[in-house]
Amino acid sequence: MNNENIIGYTIGETRIDELTFLAKEPPKVGDYIKINYDNYELLGMIESTIQGNMALEDILSVEHLEKIREFDDNSSYYILGKIKVLGDLKELDKNGALKLPRIPPSPGIPIYRADDNILKKVFGDGHLKIGHLVTRDSVEVKLDANKLCSRHLAILAMTGMGKSNTVAVLLKELNKLKATVLVFDMHGEYRNIHCNSEKLRVHVIKPKINIYNISYDDLCDLAGVDSQATKQRPYIRKAIKEVKESKKEHEFKDVEEYINAIIDKLKEYMINNSKDENSIQTAIFRLEDMLNFRKNIITLHYNPINDIREHHINIIPMEELDEYAVDIIVSYIAKAVLDDRKKIIIDKGRDFAKPIFLIFEEAHLIVPQNRKTRAKYYISRIAREGRKFGVGLCLVSQRPKTLDSETLSQCSNLIISKLIEPTDQKHVQMASENLSEDLVKQLTSLNIGEAIILGPCIKVPAIVKIDKFDGEYGGEDLKIVELWEKNYKNSENIKEDDIEKNAFDTNIF
Repeated sequence: MNNENIIGYTIGETRIDELTFLAKEPPKVGDYIKINYDNYELLGMIESTIQGNMALEDILSVEHLEKIREFDDNSSYYILGKIKVLGDLKELDKNGALKLPRIPPSPGIPIYRADDNILKKVFGDGHLKIGHLVTRDSVEVKLDANKLCSRHLAILAMTGMGKSNTVAVLLKELNKLKATVLVFDMHGEYRNIHCNSEKLRVHVIKPKINIYNISYDDLCDLAGVDSQATKQRPYIRKAIKEVKESKKEHEFKDVEEYINAIIDKLKEYMINNSKDENSIQTAIFRLEDMLNFRKNIITLHYNPINDIREHHINIIPMEELDEYAVDIIVSYIAKAVLDDRKKIIIDKGRDFAKPIFLIFEEAHLIVPQNRKTRAKYYISRIAREGRKFGVGLCLVSQRPKTLDSETLSQCSNLIISKLIEPTDQKHVQMASENLSEDLVKQLTSLNIGEAIILGPCIKVPAIVKIDKFDGEYGGEDLKIVELWEKNYKNSENIKEDDIEKNAFDTNIF
């Protein structure tokens, strides 16, 4: 190779997975290098660099430093860097990843900057174009959709660092593959998503649950019956049990008839249990309130699977629901999806599987670290066994430290944008064996729209500039100054109209 392409040399003690090198010039952190030795052709990533000056190391006086600088010819400066060895370009493992060498390189071996053609082969062999390398604009990064969906994904970042844009880009790319996607949209960001360059197949689903099929505990929570109400809950449970024993779901005309049947049973209990009359009456009030205030989400004769359109981006907007309703609906639908996909494979075989990719926005609210939720139980089940039945999982969160670590650890693929808080960084690092200490340090310096991507969906870790979604969705920041100006002008016009109208009315009289 041409000596002009040499960027440095290995020094010190070398390892098969990590190297220290002495550089000629400051290299870019996140860029890629190549080393040739013993029939190996190693690819590595520059994870960190430092600069020093031996002549200035022990100087503690500004005056002395200024005098030394007058005669400094830069010969005493040095640049040290750390390289994460990614593997041998000549040998891949069964999953398509680069295999590490068995023998480390010797100290003093030259290090070359990897050329673009090599990197295009490494990062261009995928289905989903997510962006390009931060250090190489010409090198596109594509993710393997099979491994992204089957091995699960977490998208993590601070607020405003590009999570929603990343999700929108993924939705566009998945749509190209005719994927079936279900987005639990906590803030209604994607209900009106559209792309300028192509037509997206989008289907909006109203959040609903079949109240006949949920547990009595779920019904009580939905009705606002306190979890410590030791009289109300048993009476409601007894009433539900007797109503279901007397009539099947199809025998009820609608949800009002079903709930009123439960209320009628409770009224019967009041006659023979006068000492509990107040508790039973309160339970009745709760059920009546549920009929009034939950009518938009409770129903009968409903199976959520029938609402999911295959090969579409299915959006469930949930911004109008409180935390109890969100928890019950997410758990209800997640369970239904997993059960449906399992049944297909068990009954018909793997060739008839219908893969689906579930995206959970604000995942820390429904899969929290130190609190039980219904959704957490079913989402963690999907994380553990979903890949066997074609159910992929994506957790999206700006608060990783409050996200359940066990579920997060099942997400082998990570797209991580800027994270400043050390507890967030530590939580993510503990959940991922592939996120090194040096990569964690890079999380604070990422710009908006940049992310570290690692996992089976990509052959080697990469720092990527995520593509800007070429369309609109609801996740962008409001243009506050423009809105103030626009609203001010509108309000001033209204005032002027009122003044003119009042003047006209005065002249009449």
